[in-house]
Amino acid sequence: MCYAIPGKVLEVEDKAVTVSYFDEKRRARNDLYELIPGDYVYAQGGIVVQKISASEATEILKSWKELFFKLKEKDTRLASNPKDLRQIANSIRHKELGNSCCVHGIIEFSNHCTQRCLYCGLNSGKKAIKRYRMAPDEIIEAAYDNITGLGFKALVLQSGEDDWYDADKLVYIVNGIMKRSPALIILSIGERDENLYKKLYDAGSRGVLLRFETSNESLYSEFKPGRDLKGRISLIEKLRDTGYLVMTGFQVGLPGQTQDDILKDIELTASLGTEMFSFGPFIPHPDTPLAGHNASESLDLAIDTIARARIMKPDAKILVTTALETLDKEEGLKKGLMAGGNSLMINVTPAKLRRFYDIYPGRASIDMEVKDQVDKVLRLLKDIGRAPTDLGL
Repeated sequence: MCYAIPGKVLEVEDKAVTVSYFDEKRRARNDLYELIPGDYVYAQGGIVVQKISASEATEILKSWKELFFKLKEKDTRLASNPKDLRQIANSIRHKELGNSCCVHGIIEFSNHCTQRCLYCGLNSGKKAIKRYRMAPDEIIEAAYDNITGLGFKALVLQSGEDDWYDADKLVYIVNGIMKRSPALIILSIGERDENLYKKLYDAGSRGVLLRFETSNESLYSEFKPGRDLKGRISLIEKLRDTGYLVMTGFQVGLPGQTQDDILKDIELTASLGTEMFSFGPFIPHPDTPLAGHNASESLDLAIDTIARARIMKPDAKILVTTALETLDKEEGLKKGLMAGGNSLMINVTPAKLRRFYDIYPGRASIDMEVKDQVDKVLRLLKDIGRAPTDLGL
């Protein structure tokens, strides 16, 4: 079982295409290729990222066909007869989006950061951390290995807010990846200049992961000294208007956060034209001012928030973050998916650097080989009847 399935192009209308996965149809945007009906493509996040030959696609689909329908049947069974909040959310997810599940890779290429966010272990005031930066060519090579060697079709490039990576370096990185191994490149580089993001869009990046963390302005000002929530939201809106697929959201369980705040967080996420919801439990880092906060209830609160987001916004695409796995290494990811989530990320940062991206303690899977992480995720998806087809636009 791989984690991307090619689809057949049925219709082409300007830059929009309709793609079929065993007669299930998805809409996708095509910025890269000349396509005609009958072509085969890989799509991620509603973006066509690769075109493949009919003979190659046919062989892959042949191996998938029987399993695809078995997975669909299992998901239908597991989503039937809901009895509680999470099961209701999962049933809605199944009805609205079927058993599709996107699996993205993430490369954490720098842990330097200019900001002093009180909740983050990378903040610039923290001294007891080994800082690192991957060289631009090293990032390109890592992306190439994961796209061509392991088959990832979407990669998040994540760092702290690190100004060492200026426009020239970042454009060089995105250009280098797209020329060698096209994929959906998602930027998670913080509150950088709008013009820099425009240059990176022109270079080929199409997604941006930029969470607003909380819709409560007073909490935002407290936990992100010197930053303004309105400015953050304005940047997210500008990136959306540029054409980026926006992935945004918030933290669940921040000190002082109320249930009403969380409902407003969900509404704000949806109002931004968000392509994918991204939120997870707050996990206090021992070397930050929030070290003493008790986060024991964050796991269940975050899973219930996934369910509430699914019920409030039935067609949303909802990421299940690795923070859930960190708090519950055996069942965290599964619980998130079974509460209405339908996307995952796998950490593909080079093993020698992974533990130094110390945003919170005890991160799951940092000592696992990428191939072992992939196998673990695929076993999970198979167990709950999910298929790695694109979720579409």
